Amino acid sequence: MDGRPKRTILVVEDVAEISSEMSAMLRAKGHDVLFADDAKEAFKIAETRRPTMVLTDLDLPTLVLLVRLIREHQDLKETPIAIIDINDPAIRNELDLKVLANLEELDELIQSTPRWNQKDN
Repeated sequence: MDGRPKRTILVVEDVAEISSEMSAMLRAKGHDVLFADDAKEAFKIAETRRPTMVLTDLDLPTLVLLVRLIREHQDLKETPIAIIDINDPAIRNELDLKVLANLEELDELIQSTPRWNQKDN
């Protein structure tokens, strides 16, 4: 790692290949990565592990449920939920998502996110 603080990122992705690619990229940056393939699993993990942020995609079938569960939870509601949309980063953002155009923007968001809610185990 390059001296920047390590973060725990929860990747919520229902396509195994995409999840693996995101994991490899995040681990190469020195981060811990947690996985879930739907909103309910992600919420259970987030409750116990308190990730620094949640990374998902617009095509996740349970995206709206994921956002609702996180935003309604007293201890998780400030957790950033981010997506990468290289096709339309200016997408209308009704779900309070951090919409990123590329992986560099993701890295900047990760580094700027405080670890206040993260559990280290």
